[in-house]
Amino acid sequence: MLPALFVFLALTLGFAVADLTDIRWLGGLVMIGIGAFAVFSMNRVAGVLRTLIGVVVVVLGFILSHALGSILGSYGALFLVASVCAVAIYLLIVVKVSTRN
Repeated sequence: MLPALFVFLALTLGFAVADLTDIRWLGGLVMIGIGAFAVFSMNRVAGVLRTLIGVVVVVLGFILSHALGSILGSYGALFLVASVCAVAIYLLIVVKVSTRN
């Protein structure tokens, strides 16, 4: 479950830092830093393939959040995408872990 939490935190804190400081690259750095922990911890429990799928899901979610921003507002799009991405990561881990037993 830790990787799903890291994904949620990476997206939300990265955006918050960029928004509050008006320094986009700093928010991106926060997002990438926390995201690296998510990738590392997910790889340990779910394997490389599921981790790569998770990375693609999060990147697509990040791109989609920009399009949704005009509909839901910045924070609405952020929380929707961060939640969906975190659930997707959680499911990728749970399915992998449950098939081991």
